[in-house]
Order: sequence, then C-alpha cells, then structure tokens
Amino acid sequence: MNAPHKGEAASVKRPRRHITFKSIAGIVLLLALFSGIVGVIGYRSFTDALLQQYASGAFLTAKTAADLVDADRMDEYAQSGGTTYGYMEVWDRMDHLCNTSGSTFIYVIQPDRSDYGHITFLFSTIDHDSHYTKYDFGFVRETTNDEYREKYRALYEQEADQELVIRDKGYIETDAHITAMIGLKGADGQVKAILCVQRQMDTLTSVRNTFLHKIALALLGLVLLVIVGQAIYLHRVLLRPLNLITEEAARFSAENTAAEHKLQESIRNKDEIGLLAASVDRMEEQIETYIADITKITAERERVSTELSLATRIQAAFIPHVFPPFPNRSEFDIYAVMDPAKEVGGDFYDFFFIDEDHLGLVMADVSGKGVPAALFMMVSKIILQSCAMLGQGPAEILTKTNEAICSNNQEGMFVTVWMGILELSTGKLRAANAGHEYPVIKEGDGGFALLKDKHGFVIGGMSGMRYREYELQLTSGTKLFLYTDGVPEATNAKNELFGNERMIAALNKDPNAGPENILKNVREAVDDFVEDAERFDDLTMLCLEYRGVKKEKPMKEMTVDATLDNISAITDFVEEELDRLDCPMKARMQLNVAIDEIASNIAHYAYEDKIGPVTVRFAFEEATRTVTLTFLDKGMPYNPMEKEDPDVTLAAEDRPMGGLGIFLVKKTMDKMDYAYKYNQNVLTIQKKI
Repeated sequence: MNAPHKGEAASVKRPRRHITFKSIAGIVLLLALFSGIVGVIGYRSFTDALLQQYASGAFLTAKTAADLVDADRMDEYAQSGGTTYGYMEVWDRMDHLCNTSGSTFIYVIQPDRSDYGHITFLFSTIDHDSHYTKYDFGFVRETTNDEYREKYRALYEQEADQELVIRDKGYIETDAHITAMIGLKGADGQVKAILCVQRQMDTLTSVRNTFLHKIALALLGLVLLVIVGQAIYLHRVLLRPLNLITEEAARFSAENTAAEHKLQESIRNKDEIGLLAASVDRMEEQIETYIADITKITAERERVSTELSLATRIQAAFIPHVFPPFPNRSEFDIYAVMDPAKEVGGDFYDFFFIDEDHLGLVMADVSGKGVPAALFMMVSKIILQSCAMLGQGPAEILTKTNEAICSNNQEGMFVTVWMGILELSTGKLRAANAGHEYPVIKEGDGGFALLKDKHGFVIGGMSGMRYREYELQLTSGTKLFLYTDGVPEATNAKNELFGNERMIAALNKDPNAGPENILKNVREAVDDFVEDAERFDDLTMLCLEYRGVKKEKPMKEMTVDATLDNISAITDFVEEELDRLDCPMKARMQLNVAIDEIASNIAHYAYEDKIGPVTVRFAFEEATRTVTLTFLDKGMPYNPMEKEDPDVTLAAEDRPMGGLGIFLVKKTMDKMDYAYKYNQNVLTIQKKI
C-alpha cells in the first residue's frame, strides 16, 4: 500500500462540530439550567407570597362577612324564601362588602350533613364587574369534589376553624381562584352554616407571566454575549493550536514518519497546549523507533500464538470430550470437565473400556504448567492406557507406568494418578492411588464423603516403587467424584483456600443430581468463592454414577379422574396388592395415609376448577421388600418437597395452616422424590414392608 502524499495528509477533514461550538453550547446549557432554577424558585416564591396575600385577604373578608350574619337565625333565613326584610338587609351588606373587598363571590351554604354530597345556597353575592352570575336563594347543587366535601365535614365537626381551597389546575368553572371558608357558629357553639369568599387569581397570573418574560429576556441576552465573547477567545487561545496538532496527528498516522518542522516552532503557548505540542513531537520520534521494533516482535508472537492454539486443540481432542460417551450403555452415567489455567495444562482425566465388562478410570495431575506439563500429560496418558489394556490390575498398571516414565525422565517431572477399574456387571471397583487427591464417594441415600484411601508415591518420582490396590463395592446409585488439587486449592483474593469442606458442601447441594449437574454445582461454588482472583491451577473433575445392571420390577398401574371420590378406588387398588404381599398393618396404614394426602392434594390443586387424570403405579422389589408408589398428573407444576416443614413443637392453634399432611408423608415414608418431566408432575414414595 502506497503512503499518501504530504499534501493529502494535510487536507484533514474538519470536524463537523468544533470545540468552540461545544464549549459555547456547554456554557449556554449551564446558563439555561441556572436560569431555569432561578425561574422555578422565583416562580414558586412569587406564587406562595401572592397566594398567602390572597388567602389572608380572603379570610379577613370572610370574618368581616361573618359579623353581618347571625348564625342562630339560619333556620329563619332558610324559611324566609329570601324575601323578608331581615334577610334582604343582611344580603345588601354582604353584597356591598363583596364589591368593595375585591372578592368575586361571597356566599353562605348549608351542606347535606348525611354525606356532604350536596349544598344549599342561603346567601349568594357577586362582584358586579365580573362576568359571572350568582346562585339563587335555595339553589341546591352537588358538592364540587371530594376535597370540598372533606373540608365541609371538617368545619361542621369543628376539626378546623377555617379551610382554604386553591383551584388553578384542571377543569374549573370560574378560572383560577381561591376559596376561603369559615364555619358560622351559633350561641351553642355548633356550626350552623359555612361562609365562603372566592377571589380570582388573575393578578397572580399576570405577575407570574411578567416574571417569566423577564427571565427569558435576561437569558437570551446572556447567551448572545457568551457566544460572541467565547468564540473570539477560544479561537485565538485554543482552537487554532489544536487544529495544528490535529492536522499533524492525522499526517503522522498516515505517513508514520516524524515531521520536518516541529509543532513547537508554530505553537509557542506556555500552557497545557504548548506541553501537548512538545509531547506530540517527542511521541512521533519514539513511535517511529517503536514501529521498527514491534514489527519484529509481532511476527514472533503470532507464530507462538498459532502454535499454542494448535496445542490447545490437540490437548482437548486427546481426552474424552463427547458426552454421553457410551449412549448404548445403561450401567453407568459419566461426565468430566478440564479447564486449564493457561492455554494448555497438565491435568487430565480418562475413561475407556478395557473389555465389555470393565471400565478404566483415570484422574491425574502433572507437576508444572504450560506446554511442558501438557507434553508430559500426553505421554503419561498413553502409557497408562496402554498398560491398562494388558488386563492387569490398577496397582500393576501404576507400577509399570512408573517404571516406563522413570526410565527416561531427564527433566524430573512427575504425575499424581488415581486409577480404577470398574466391573460393570457386579459393581466391584478396584483402585490404586499414586499420590493423588482422595476420591469422594456417595452411597445410597447418603451424602458425598471423602474416601481416605491408601496413597503410594507419585509416578515418575522414583523407580522401583510398588503400589497397593483396594476394592470397593458399588451399588445402584453410588456416585464417584474424582478431581485434581485445582479444586480444593482454588484461592480467592484473601489468599484463602476453597478446601475440602466447601467442596463436599457443593457436592451435597444436590447429591441426587446427575453427574453433569454435580460438576456444575462444584464449578459454580468455586467461581463464587474465587470471584475475580487470578487462577493459578487447572480445574479438572470427573463424576461417575453407577446404575448397575437393570432388573425389571413387576409394576401395575391405574388411571382415574383426580377427584376426592376416586381416592377410595386408588386405596383399594393399592390394598389389593398389599394383601398379596402380606403387608404388616403399620406399614399398610402409613401407606394409606400417604395415598390420601397426596391424592387429595392432586384433586384440590392440580387442575384448578377442572378435572384431569391421575395415574398411580405400584411396584415391589422383592430383594429389599420395598413398595414404590408413583403418582403422575398433568396439572400445574407443584413440588410439595419445597414446602417448609411445620414446627410441630408449637400448639396446633399457634401453627400456620397447611403442610402437616406432607410433613407426615415425609416422616413415615423411607423415601420421597419429586420431578417435573414430560409435562407431568411425578411424585414417588417408597416404603419397606
């Protein structure tokens, strides 16, 4: 690619928005914000002050008007029809007060005290210069809104001596106004009527608008002044020097050669701009030298990166990585992961069939990290598998592997190995340990626990070593967890180790999960513990679940509608099978209670207001004398196992409702499991009889 000419580099495209524009825009924005804040504060202050003045005047007028009216004569006024001399005399005085006090309305009302939803006008006067009309004597109308209704009530019940309503928002009949209200009390101290004075807020609105106009004009003047002054100043002090620096930077990025004429010759500022120009001059000289050096380094690093990437792919392909690895074998389930701390690592796992009935298992950790450990790992794996295929036991395999590695181990590397051979037909596991971590075992319904097996010396550490093997009997459901020291020795930012206790806790988070989820739980626990701390060791794990050779169990089932009436049919179905098995009465009663509780829950909650099917399966295992009942329904997903057990130490009246039935089922059955699969709730209980 040809470099552009200097003339081309100099013709740098000007930015669409100069820094002058941005600076002025920023200042204008600040001025606008400041003016807005001042305007809001002033607006509110003006409004509050004027409202207070309006309110004070309105209440003063209201108290003056109250002196014109005899509260004890309200019934007389109401019955006068608005035509008697006494009534007209009061009205004339009130009308005069209304037209001399600047009020819009002065009126006296009596609300309907049942709900204050209606008011009756006894007196109503109006400013003669206004365009409004007064209410006739005895006119009845609905209360304007809930606010008025509440204030009428407060005055009549003497919770307040006076109330004020401000109406300047939303739909109002008489434009913006305030209404001052006081209760007219008789000689007995009771409120007989309410006197109201209404004043329009046109003066307030006019003053506020004038204030806002002045703020707007002041802002406009400041903006124009700032634009002119700032533009002149920035162009001379900032924009021209920056344009020179920008053009030079663009030229250098295109040509990658230092300039013949330095920026400092054109920019003589003694401020940060001058320092920037000098820095650009030095940068160009240093980059020119750096480019020549980095070109050589980059080529070498690309070669190394390519080789490491290839090594990573080779190592990943060298160990089993497709799961499930043996989909046609139902005797076991297995899953494993390896996560190197660097591009390649020294940990490895392996599993392979020695023959149709024997599965070889290997978990190993090579000393060191990186490429040397990866090469040593591959050699160790090949030797281990080759020795295993000869049909020998784990101890002999480790012995022969050690001799092979020690015969040509000039770098003094070693590997820790746990080796096992599982006989699938019987569950017999023979194993040997060459300095590796303790395996972890879960048997039956128990939890995971460390198996502190016999340790031999590491492979490659010393020739002539002999290894001892031991034997375990796996039963259906037994799980084996193998790992390298990267798990217990994972370290957080506080330099704390993850440790075996946290590892066992992670395994027992869900001990009945499948191997893949078991490893997922451990990995999540390690990640949560380590957080952002740098990882220094490989993380390798393997979990095997032994299922054994499956033997068919006799099973019967029935399907009925999930209703309370059909619970007896389900009970009879199970009772018939229990009779055939000569089931003891205690176990029979416990099973009946469990059936009643589970079937009732399904009938009540599974299908809401509809009726759906429930299937009950009965199975019996002769060897352990265990009855298995499975309840399947297609209702809403619901796991009764998640419900918190009730505190049975409390008295019945102190315990919250619900949960006791499922609690009894848990306590009386030997095992209780729940799963939601194939769009069905599957609840299984087991009882040894």
